[in-house]
Amino acid sequence: MNRRSYHPVRLPMYDWPQVRAATERLETALQDALAGTLGLPSSDCVPWPEERGLEVDWLQPGLLLSQTCGYPLTHALSGRVRPVGVPHYAADGCDGGRYCSYLVVARDSGHQTLADLQGSRAVYNGPDSQSGMNVFRHEVSRIAGGAPFFSCVKESGGHLASLHAVAEGMADIASVDAVCWALACRELPDLVSRLRSIGRTGSVPCLPLVTSLRFSEADAEKIAVAVQAIFADAAFAEDRDTLLINGFSPVSEADYAPILEMEREAARRGYPELT
Repeated sequence: MNRRSYHPVRLPMYDWPQVRAATERLETALQDALAGTLGLPSSDCVPWPEERGLEVDWLQPGLLLSQTCGYPLTHALSGRVRPVGVPHYAADGCDGGRYCSYLVVARDSGHQTLADLQGSRAVYNGPDSQSGMNVFRHEVSRIAGGAPFFSCVKESGGHLASLHAVAEGMADIASVDAVCWALACRELPDLVSRLRSIGRTGSVPCLPLVTSLRFSEADAEKIAVAVQAIFADAAFAEDRDTLLINGFSPVSEADYAPILEMEREAARRGYPELT
């Protein structure tokens, strides 16, 4: 590739304050490994702009490595970024490179199944989320009969905000990524003590690591090898454990076809929106 500026490695999807230090150390390790593998001078690494959004970041030509959700990968980012691989997570509900979501309600609620929540208030993290919206919509579509199911559906802006909304009585149910649920159980026991799960959703590949199309397929293969080495290096075992990472495997955009099928199936059932 031509010598041009690039941005630092960023792992934003599970970057909670409680695990920020481990995230930063892993980002630095990946940054050093990729720069060495691809022959990128450190002088060409330029900081991310102060004011930015993830969708803007993911489409930057200087994107070296970041993590996105499978839903944007199959929609707004389709054909516009290059998937590298997927971390594996040591969390209940994760299996190899796949994950599901937990359907979460207040601990003292009387709800036992999703069907019990008809007419209740739902909250989701964002419209471009696989774990918080798409798979939630898919699960509800099985029982909604093509009609609105909830009395109210609100967007929270993040899984943690959704958990707080349910715990504080502002919503009755949320669908939360299995990795986020595991992190919350470990890092935020007071919050989780006010919540419980009533079930799990279907699974799809975990959140992919991506790079810019500016990097070739051969570059992406080198990046994948370097990431796998860092994810196996004993020097970073404690940080990986903190972030629940226990493996890695290459992926392509085609591997995320089940996300599109969930969306299509909900539409065929007459439930194209989470309502």
